[in-house]
Amino acid sequence: MAASYTPIWDPDAAGPVEVGIDVVEIDRIQAVLARFGERFLRRVYTDRERERYGNRPSELAARFAAKEAVMKVLGTGVRGVRWRDIEVLPNQRGKPIVVLYDTAAARAELLGFSHVAISLTHSRSEAMAVVVATQGTGPKREVSTT
Repeated sequence: MAASYTPIWDPDAAGPVEVGIDVVEIDRIQAVLARFGERFLRRVYTDRERERYGNRPSELAARFAAKEAVMKVLGTGVRGVRWRDIEVLPNQRGKPIVVLYDTAAARAELLGFSHVAISLTHSRSEAMAVVVATQGTGPKREVSTT
């Protein structure tokens, strides 16, 4: 007799899932910081990200990887969404969350995403981000159009 089971997660109920993954070498971010400094930081990171992470290359690399992973989920690549329209900051418990603005928020709405989850990690040499976006009735992600 075959055993029966009840799945704890039903992907059909959650809607389609998109996954984006990116890895960044921390030395690469250090080199760009050394060469372009504040110009690079202002182009890629929001004011809140710059205030929080300043010149901490491992944290900046993790957020750079996160932004690229979000762009993959949105299906735009680096030319379809502005870097600063994707913000990665901790929530009140310290867990990273994705906040989308303007072009990124519009693209997420177009795709019908109701939730964007993120996980970040880094070693001494590399930073990595995994982003999962789902359609359906899950918790809403933070979106701002200002």
